[in-house]
Amino acid sequence: MPNANRTGRPAAFAGAMGLLSIALSLMATPVTRAQQDPQEQKGIDQGNYNIKQSIEFGGRFTSMSGDQHAYDTFVNLQQGPRLLGFTTEMNSLNHHGTLFDRLYFSNFGYGGDPNDVSRLRVSKNKLYNFDALFRKDENFWDYSLQANPLNPTTPFANGPAGYGPPACTSCVLTTSPHLFNTRRKLGDYSLLMLPESKVRFRLGYSRNIVEGPAFSSIHQGTEQALFEDYKATVNTYRLGVDFKILPRTNISYDQIWNYFKGDTGATDPFENPLFNLSSGTAVDLGLSFNAGANQPCGGTFLGTGFVNPTCSAYFGYLNHGRTRTSTPTEQLSLQSNYWKSWDLSARVSYSGGDSNVFGHNETVFGRESRTNLRNDNVTGPIHNRRVAANADFGATWHITDKLSFVDSFHYLNWRDPGEFDAGDCSFFSPNLLTTANVFTPTVTTPLTCLAPAGTIPGTPVHSTSSLADISVIVDSNFLKQDVKTNLAEFEYQFSRKIGARLGFRYRHRAIDDDFFETKNEIYFPNNAARGDCTRVNPAQPVTQANLPVGCTLNGDGSISFVTPPSGSSFASGLGQTLINEYAGVFGLWARPTSNWRISFDTELMSADKAFTRISPRESQEYRLRTTYKPTGWLNVNGSVTIWEGRDNVENVNNLQHNRSYGFSALFQPTEKYGFELGYDYNDVFSQILICFTSSAVPVGPTTVNCPGVTGLQQQLSTYTNKSNYGYFDFNVTPVHRLTARVGANLTGTSGSALLVITPTVPSGPLNSKWLHPFGGVDFHFAKDWTAKAYWDYYGYHEDSTPGLVQDVFAPRNFRANLVTLSVRYAF
Repeated sequence: MPNANRTGRPAAFAGAMGLLSIALSLMATPVTRAQQDPQEQKGIDQGNYNIKQSIEFGGRFTSMSGDQHAYDTFVNLQQGPRLLGFTTEMNSLNHHGTLFDRLYFSNFGYGGDPNDVSRLRVSKNKLYNFDALFRKDENFWDYSLQANPLNPTTPFANGPAGYGPPACTSCVLTTSPHLFNTRRKLGDYSLLMLPESKVRFRLGYSRNIVEGPAFSSIHQGTEQALFEDYKATVNTYRLGVDFKILPRTNISYDQIWNYFKGDTGATDPFENPLFNLSSGTAVDLGLSFNAGANQPCGGTFLGTGFVNPTCSAYFGYLNHGRTRTSTPTEQLSLQSNYWKSWDLSARVSYSGGDSNVFGHNETVFGRESRTNLRNDNVTGPIHNRRVAANADFGATWHITDKLSFVDSFHYLNWRDPGEFDAGDCSFFSPNLLTTANVFTPTVTTPLTCLAPAGTIPGTPVHSTSSLADISVIVDSNFLKQDVKTNLAEFEYQFSRKIGARLGFRYRHRAIDDDFFETKNEIYFPNNAARGDCTRVNPAQPVTQANLPVGCTLNGDGSISFVTPPSGSSFASGLGQTLINEYAGVFGLWARPTSNWRISFDTELMSADKAFTRISPRESQEYRLRTTYKPTGWLNVNGSVTIWEGRDNVENVNNLQHNRSYGFSALFQPTEKYGFELGYDYNDVFSQILICFTSSAVPVGPTTVNCPGVTGLQQQLSTYTNKSNYGYFDFNVTPVHRLTARVGANLTGTSGSALLVITPTVPSGPLNSKWLHPFGGVDFHFAKDWTAKAYWDYYGYHEDSTPGLVQDVFAPRNFRANLVTLSVRYAF
């Protein structure tokens, strides 16, 4: 995967989330370059201040070919005029300014770049330090493989244009069903009062707003496409005080209030005018179009060209609720070396927060063919509380000049109970052309439901899979974790050239996971004996004696259900899981010469249990680092990191490794030129047994039945990813006024994933190349004036597989040339 940070370490980018982090780093590269100063500014003296200012204004010219959306996802640097930088710096000449002694104000990115940033720093000696940051970020994400059903081009019989013979070209989704285009506005403000006194006060406020349009989906009958109006707001208030009363000791108290507001709503406005019922009404058939697999349904289009009314489809959808979360936190911390032979640090914090969803409303209007559902409305309050306590303590005892004992203890205890009181009103019909029949019961119902518009009195048409007609369900969830970790080490310095450490780490985890559900339901005829009230003996008629415990046969033919008393099968969860981890740690460092240092560290861990299937019961980590500086103008670094993990018990067989190797070198023989280069290799592997269901014949190794689960198959799934990343950066100043720079960031990735079902899917970023060469010149053509010209090339290429639909109709490759011209005036 692409990596634009030439000094960064390698990472294994598995799929789309890795691509997002790359895109963000790429956005910052030209901005950093734009802020470089060609020479030291002297500024001007005015009054009691030295003032320095600079402004850099220019424009970018962009030429791009290939997938525009992939380019916008990874780079998103567009053409047009830009304010590439503006700074103002004021420093008091005698350090006794009237209102401030130092002021620094900087800006960059304004005019159309995806990241606009302003920063203000103001301070007065012994009185205050004030920092303010504002940034606005554009986050566009449309990597077309994410959440894509990868529809084939098999045509639909009688399908409309683009969906029928000879090929269903419109079936191929060229954009991600989870595309989003959000904007973030972030403000962060902090004030430090009396910074050099024994008692300091800190105030802070942050506000983070993310909002914008997005696509999503829901699996309800078929994969329905949704439109989201996303908005989330976080406000954080900070208050703190530091005490430095004792020598070499700092005690801090902090109070933090965090408030979250979520106001995202989702609708389904995607009724396709090509998909009409015989009544002329347009419907949304969802995202999955696979005629060979009967998706969205068998015989999707009738001979008349109209949509088959027995299909799953939507007329409309709404999901909305106002999420409000309040989380106050208290924290007390200590750092001290009051005693000469002891270094101490400690921190304890406690937070108790409440989260509520007000006005939750999920409304479905359409058809779910499996259950005959036509109208459904779920409402009810949602409440969650999170309580967390943290404590850290660290101590270093310098027993002698050569021997030290280091101990660090970490404690974490959090619990997260939550409850959803869901009221559900469901209405059923046999097809998309028929409105729901509304049954009028003669018994008390759990909830009063208003009939949707257009319904008629009558007996609903249920299937054996239909939900309860009316229900009130209380879902209670509880998750808790208690973690205690202690690391004890001895460190010994044999001489000035060699030292070692030896220690032991112990971690104990107690995880509680419980779920309890109570139901109050009523099932209307026809077919009232379904769901929780399915007949005990299907061969016998519906009688009270032939119904499960908790079911009551009513006189109007309906059946009521109330969860039986505690101890029934409606309580579930893993209960308590206890995990003990034991690890030995060892380290060795050496300094063979004054300009060469090398270190080796290892940690070997074993656990008696794993909470998840990908959590290792055993792991080994080895780290080797070296730094060599033979002369003042040459610096060479190298590193090796190897991590191995396994949980190779029966029915899991999980093996993992992450291995990285890298080196870098910096040459700076003279002030006129310098050269930096580096290379990193990263190898990631994992395997695990997975269980899955598939209507297609699985590919790969022979599968077996999944143990303990009827209808599922088990297969060993493997994942590999190997990436090569290299960079170089050369700069030269042949004459005093001219500086030139050329470099590149290059990444090649190869990998594979065992795909257990057909159709074959593109390997996407697992086999890709990222190319980012760049170059430019700075020319100081007059006093205080500098002209800049920079070129960037961004190229992303995925190795396509011949014949794969997604590669043929929606390739993600692109190449772009960017030229940025600017003039900087510093005065």
